[in-house]
Amino acid sequence: MSMSKKLYNLMDWAEIEAVTYSEEDHPKAVLGAHPVRGGQTLVTAYRPDAAKVAIKFKDEDKATEMELADEEGYFALLVKNREPFEYCFIITDKEGNTKTEHDPYSFPGVINKRDVQKFNSGIHYRAYDMFGADLMRLSGVDGVHFAVWAPNALRVSVVGDFNNWDGRIHQMERLWESGIFELFIPGVKAKDKYKFEIRMKNGICIKKADPYAFEAEDTADGASIVSDLSGFAFTDDEWIEKRGEYQNKKAPVSIFETALDHLGSGITAPKKLAKEISDRATQGGYTHVLINDVLPGGNSLYAPAPNISGENLMTVINELHKKKLGVILSWDCSKFPEYEGGLARFDGTCLYEDGDERRSTCPGSSDKYFNTGRNEVKNFLIANALFWVSVYHADGLKVNDTARMLYLDYGKAAGQWTPNMYGGNENLESLEFFKHLNSVMKKFSSDVLVIADDESTYPDVTKGTDEGGLGFSFKLNTGWCRDVLGYLRYEPLSRSSHYNEVCFPMIYQYNESFIMPLAQSFAMQGRKTLFDMMPGDEDEKFSNLRALMAFFMFHPGKKLIYPGESLKENIDGIYSGYISDLLKLYRSEKPLYELDDEHEGFEWINNISANENILVFARHSSDKKDVLVCLVNFLSIPRKEYKIGVPAEGRYTEIFNSDDEKYGGFGFINAKPIASKKDECDTREDSIRVRVAPMSVALFKLTK
Repeated sequence: MSMSKKLYNLMDWAEIEAVTYSEEDHPKAVLGAHPVRGGQTLVTAYRPDAAKVAIKFKDEDKATEMELADEEGYFALLVKNREPFEYCFIITDKEGNTKTEHDPYSFPGVINKRDVQKFNSGIHYRAYDMFGADLMRLSGVDGVHFAVWAPNALRVSVVGDFNNWDGRIHQMERLWESGIFELFIPGVKAKDKYKFEIRMKNGICIKKADPYAFEAEDTADGASIVSDLSGFAFTDDEWIEKRGEYQNKKAPVSIFETALDHLGSGITAPKKLAKEISDRATQGGYTHVLINDVLPGGNSLYAPAPNISGENLMTVINELHKKKLGVILSWDCSKFPEYEGGLARFDGTCLYEDGDERRSTCPGSSDKYFNTGRNEVKNFLIANALFWVSVYHADGLKVNDTARMLYLDYGKAAGQWTPNMYGGNENLESLEFFKHLNSVMKKFSSDVLVIADDESTYPDVTKGTDEGGLGFSFKLNTGWCRDVLGYLRYEPLSRSSHYNEVCFPMIYQYNESFIMPLAQSFAMQGRKTLFDMMPGDEDEKFSNLRALMAFFMFHPGKKLIYPGESLKENIDGIYSGYISDLLKLYRSEKPLYELDDEHEGFEWINNISANENILVFARHSSDKKDVLVCLVNFLSIPRKEYKIGVPAEGRYTEIFNSDDEKYGGFGFINAKPIASKKDECDTREDSIRVRVAPMSVALFKLTK
């Protein structure tokens, strides 16, 4: 087909060449419909997959064939102006198959300059609405709006099932100088697979998964999947309205931790799974559930694990809320894996990671640290945290590997890291990121928990950002587990010289707002079960374990327990009931939780009996008359009349004893209330004499 001279003279051949060589970052300047001199409109299309293209105007039955302007597949047609100018293409491929498509370059842009400015400044907290693949109806036509941030790319295209993965067909429009590319593609639908094809400055093309994709294939370099999250209707309004009552520092918080590999390979029957989780959690006396492995982290921060659909995860969370169980998700914002189709060198340059390998490399792996000093990356992460809270109704996030982000030299030898601007090892950018994250979370969802999984001693992690802290709701007290489990590993008669280890955690208890984590199935040392790591024969091991868990439950701090697998077949049933009774007691007695973060909530009575390995302390609530006294004996020696000081005069009733026969103990308990006497002990005027079982914990309640 020969082109008319008039049409030839209207063509911008330099721009056409850029399109045909797939190097155009402003395709809307040349493709689509554009008015030209003489009151006419030039319509152009680049379809290298087509043998011929015709235009069908709205309200007209007959289609007009376009002229082939360039043999590479560039078509053009000069038409008289008309209002409205609505049309679609009838495309015939080289095998003779015909399909009708709307011109993607005939639709207006979706992203405005205000959105761009907010993103580039790091404050677009709903960036997930702007980026990724969003199903929408634009100008009366259904399709998907694609957007991606790739500032150093020469050109970006959307490739997928809908265009045979041909990067020449859907070249995206660069928006101003923002580094953002967008394109609305009509006809694309949910479940279509796609990637972004990026031409780097060296001319090489790479295909990248969508950083903001809501769904992804289950392979390292898998495609992103167009996903519709708008179809699910939550019915948890009552829980959301009252959530603040269950999630504050004066409320009982006991978290049941689980993971997908302990629940099956994925979520395929969400209501059944939710019932399984809620039955275990509610029967056990827990207030919350922490689910690991749901958010894979890294390159797919906005997509659940590949074997979980978004709707199924929403169903699980919704059903747990109906059972009055809060849901916390494990979240990793520290690093991402390095592979060809992921975030690493996303547009050919270090975009999500720092360009200095000493800052970006994660020791011991090929993973890369997120560059939290870059506004757009910080925005990506903060918007992601808000995404799980607002879209999925998560009640909290446990932020993994916090220590990695706080320190530049974490796990690195000399020469493998660079100091901050002041010569120190603190990661100033990450510190600012955490402050920003937590202040925004507090503003948008003040009753949502953000928990730092931090093994470091960095100060003020849970102090408010207005007071100079990082602003986390809670910090996991892994130090308590390390100290107490280290103490209990010794034979009882050898524990006296390590007595300070079991007392030490109270020295720093009020430095932070703590959650105490304890994994029952695997201890930190040697990956043994807690039962197996205890010294002695089977009865002694079980007594040790019961004493540990009671001490854990009565110690200040919210609770996080990972039950995991079986401890010992013949004790599992008894032990399960034991933990359930402890948790229910914890929730029913205010002194055990209300003043966890205040000095007034705890009182040492005896922390100097190293030879006897006995600890005695009191727990208080805001009601001065509400007093509990806890006696801990970590030695395998019973005592018939052991005198302990008490905070006030009155009758002390034993409300719990780990040596109760129903828990597998010997029943060496205090069955009757004990009246205090004016008999000085432990620097207190009043005291009581009690029976102390070997390797046990007893809890007494004061009644005036």
